[in-house]
Order: sequence, then structure tokens, then C-alpha cells
Amino acid sequence: MKKVKFGDVRRALRGKGFVIALGLSVAAVGVSTYIAYNQAVSKIGGLPELGDEIFMFGDNAQVNMPQSGVPDSEITPPDIAYESDFTDETALLDNDAEEANNPIRSKPPMIIPVEGEIGENFSNGELVKSKTLGVWKTHDGIDIIAPLGTDVKAMTNGEVSEVFSDPLWGVCVVIDHADGLFGCYFGLDKNVKVAVGQGVSSGDVIGVVGNTAEIEIAEEPHIHFGVKKNGEWIDPMSLIN
Repeated sequence: MKKVKFGDVRRALRGKGFVIALGLSVAAVGVSTYIAYNQAVSKIGGLPELGDEIFMFGDNAQVNMPQSGVPDSEITPPDIAYESDFTDETALLDNDAEEANNPIRSKPPMIIPVEGEIGENFSNGELVKSKTLGVWKTHDGIDIIAPLGTDVKAMTNGEVSEVFSDPLWGVCVVIDHADGLFGCYFGLDKNVKVAVGQGVSSGDVIGVVGNTAEIEIAEEPHIHFGVKKNGEWIDPMSLIN
């Protein structure tokens, strides 16, 4: 057997010394990393099992990593009530405009009871000569000329307060149109279409033009229409829309 001298070994290791030292350093780093890794894993209770779901990306990112000794969060966000100071002013303005442009809904129209020519106007307290009586007197309404049998309509909404026959004014209907306003429809035909207590709407037919008003019998067939406001006669045409 060939003897190996110490000097030969030293020379052999002299060339490989750097490689051996590098290998030992790498091993030392690996051992240190492994020890640190085991310590970290033991603190968090181990890695998740294969069956655990882990979603780390996307809009609904979730992480399901159970940890030993760490309770689930019981914190819930507080209920926050937001009180808006916003007022839909546009909607309010639209409603106001609709009311202004729709007077029928807010207030019923006032129409002339009979379509016809005005034969005698409201005298507003002045004296006028009666064609029938030949005397000077006030004319507290308007005479609307129309053929016999022409429909007579309610000026506006209301309730029939009186139906009667008068020796001078003939067959009469009085309608309470509210707010102290009363419509007096005189000289109707005897076939009246309404009764006391009946509600009527603007334009409802209450009767037809007759020839029953003896006090104005010398005039053409017409309806005498008068309006009282709080007990005073007023010009009916001042109310007609």
C-alpha cells in the first residue's frame, strides 16, 4: 500500500478548501431557515389542509385560513342612518306648474248656463224699464235668449237648495255653489231635472228653457239667471270663465 504523506493531504485540501467552506456556509443557512420556518408554523397552528379553500384574487376575495386559538371576529359595522337634506325642488315646481295650468282640478269652471245671446244685462242697482210691466226697476240678473226646450246647465259645482214655482218668476231652481254663492235659475220649464239636496257638477243639466216667468213674458223665450254673493246680487258675467 502506498503511504499518503501529510504534506500531500495538505496540498490536496489547499485547492478544495474554498469549495468546502462555501458548501458549509450554504448548509448553515439552510438549517437556520428550516428552524425559523418550523417555529413560525408552530405559532400559527400549521398550514391549511388541502381541503381548505383559499381565494386570494377577484372582486370577492376571501381567505379561509383557520388559526388555532384565534376567535372569529364578532365586530359588526355600526348602523349608520343617513338623513338627506335633499328636497326634490324640481318635483315641487312641476306640481305647482301643473296646478296653475289645470284650474279644473283645483277649482271647477264657471260656465254660462245657456248658450245664447244676452237680451238684458245686469243693471248693478240702476233702474231699467221693464218691457212687460212698463215700469222702471232694477234688473238683478241676466236674460239669456234661447229657444224653448234648450238645456239649462249648472254654472258650477253645488247642491240644489230650492225648487219652487213663483207667481212672477215661474219655475225656479236655486243652487248653493258654496262660499256664499247662490245661483238662481228662473223661468224654467216645469219638467225640472233635479231635486232639493241633489249634488250637481259644472255643466250638469238642471232643466230646460221655459215660458213660465210672467214678469218677463213680453220678451223672447229666455232664462233669467241671477247670482247672489253673501246675500247681495252680483253680475253673473263677472264669474263666467
